Amino acid sequence: MPAQRIRRAIARIVCTALLLSSAAARAQQKPPQQEGLPHPKTLEELQNAFKNVIEKNHVPGAGVALIARGELLWCGGIGKADLASGHDVTCHTEFRAGSVSKTFVALGLMKLAEQGRLNLYARLQDVAPELPLENRWGETHPVRIVNLLEHTAGFDDMRFSEIYNRNDPPDFPLLDVFRRFPGPQKTRWAPGTRFSYSNPGYGAAGYVIEKITGQPFDAYIQKEILEPIGITHGDFRLGDGNRGLLAQGYEHNPPVPAPYKNIYLRPAGDLKASPEELAKLVQFFLRRGIAGTTPLLKPESIGRMEYPETPSSARHGLRLGYGLGNYTAAEGGVVTHGHDGGIDGFISTYRYMPEQNWGYVILLNSAASPQTLREMNRLAIDFLSKDFPKPQQPLAEVPAEELRKLEGYYTPAAPRMQLLAFLGTLAGGVQVRLENGRLVRKKIFGGKKETLLPLGNGLFRGETEPEATSVFFTDENGKIVSADAGISGLSYAQRGDISGLYTTLALLAVCAALLASSLLFALVWAPLWALGKMKEARHLRVRAVPIAAILALAAAFAAGAMAMPTIGELDSWSLLVCAGTLLFALLSFYGLWLALRVPREEMHPAVRIHSLLVSGACCALTLLLSSWGLIGLRLWAS
Repeated sequence: MPAQRIRRAIARIVCTALLLSSAAARAQQKPPQQEGLPHPKTLEELQNAFKNVIEKNHVPGAGVALIARGELLWCGGIGKADLASGHDVTCHTEFRAGSVSKTFVALGLMKLAEQGRLNLYARLQDVAPELPLENRWGETHPVRIVNLLEHTAGFDDMRFSEIYNRNDPPDFPLLDVFRRFPGPQKTRWAPGTRFSYSNPGYGAAGYVIEKITGQPFDAYIQKEILEPIGITHGDFRLGDGNRGLLAQGYEHNPPVPAPYKNIYLRPAGDLKASPEELAKLVQFFLRRGIAGTTPLLKPESIGRMEYPETPSSARHGLRLGYGLGNYTAAEGGVVTHGHDGGIDGFISTYRYMPEQNWGYVILLNSAASPQTLREMNRLAIDFLSKDFPKPQQPLAEVPAEELRKLEGYYTPAAPRMQLLAFLGTLAGGVQVRLENGRLVRKKIFGGKKETLLPLGNGLFRGETEPEATSVFFTDENGKIVSADAGISGLSYAQRGDISGLYTTLALLAVCAALLASSLLFALVWAPLWALGKMKEARHLRVRAVPIAAILALAAAFAAGAMAMPTIGELDSWSLLVCAGTLLFALLSFYGLWLALRVPREEMHPAVRIHSLLVSGACCALTLLLSSWGLIGLRLWAS
């Protein structure tokens, strides 16, 4: 398989991950000075800094809008909207905004709530009983509309086949999407307890708009939200009004054009908008619900959108986190609100700070460099907040014996995509220890120690953070939980025994070593057998079958990489993934059966023992992969 094709396939995995994981975990990011970024004092210096970041990371173009004192300070473009045509990015260039779309869905539902047409705390089953939903906690923890908006319904994220709409009409009915893909709407834990980002949840929220208004969700949002705010070309649909203004998205480095792909869950990520238009959204939030001169939403509705209420972390005092299509994070010494977005060929963000009356919009037409967006975020926040104080919440005196009770290993317990939950487990959680009277936290593999400063009542902040970004509490089952305000895999982590992680990693290492030794051994005996020099050797199948199993698994993994461009479709690559993993499992147990049946006197003891160990390793790996749902994996399944 050519190396370039493998690299491109891996890059497509990243693009898919951007769609699935549209919001970055800001709590884990370093402040600007630690990245060696400048501290612009003038607008010209900031523009030059943006340009340097774009060029350094080989991003084709960026659209930027800055708002200071509530007014538009600058709106413009850097680089190219289309490398082939040479068109520059301007203030009016449209970008695919990805999950920024969720803000507008939430605004639409807030509008309906203010009109008395919807109760945000109503049960989803009461509002839309036709939506497929399985919730074994339904009696005590029903899924409510507000859980959809705060990602606390317990839903899984999209199936691979649910990501792209390649064959159906672009406006394929949302209800039909949920009937075709019912899997994600099975709650994995009690709703209203854990945050876990779910695009299907916002698809369901879009359907609720349709159910109440009797019209397509995007038509309602266009009339009731976009037009009043002043967004004239931006739309969920791609039509004559925005097609010619849309930038070309890019993947990889150097950039390769990303084809425009329709998606099924349009409410979750299909908005197109320009820097100028999203700047009006920022001003709308800064003006606490006033669009131009017309009140569109009440100030208290805007305030409710900005902070979470339903996750258990919020009930235990953590103010920051994901609200209603609008999440709040501590960054650069200040608290900001907004949303990030990502979809093939594009990444984006808008952030604002109402107390200081500033905000910004950054839209990139490349999904290959999330680092670019992080650096531009830091520069924008550093510049816009430079003239304002950055107070910090005062510390509390917490006895060392109380802090010591929080020590231990915390593992992620709210995976975004259940199929890939094992990756978060293997990557490891964090170890919390008491050192020199301070609680410190460090990822098991890599990363630096982070000091957690106590604020009382289980709340902690970092050394440069303005207020609490972490909270420790005991859940309903008596387990100690650590929850972060970020949107990472550690937004909800349970204290557990680290020995399970080390046992799994040790098992994988032993299996890998044995499988590798089998391949190396084959380099010796296979040529001899091919040359006819092993005529007296018996039971060669005992050696050959595990080799065949290993090759089948390798072929399945290679096919998985090649399947990324058509992820979710039934094709030769996805079939090979399924068949290869199944064949690996069958050959593994067949090989062990053969090795156990060989009479001791008919095979050299060392060869027999090695064959037993290799076949046993294949069987152990089969059981592990099966527990992760990877044996017989159907990438096309609904």
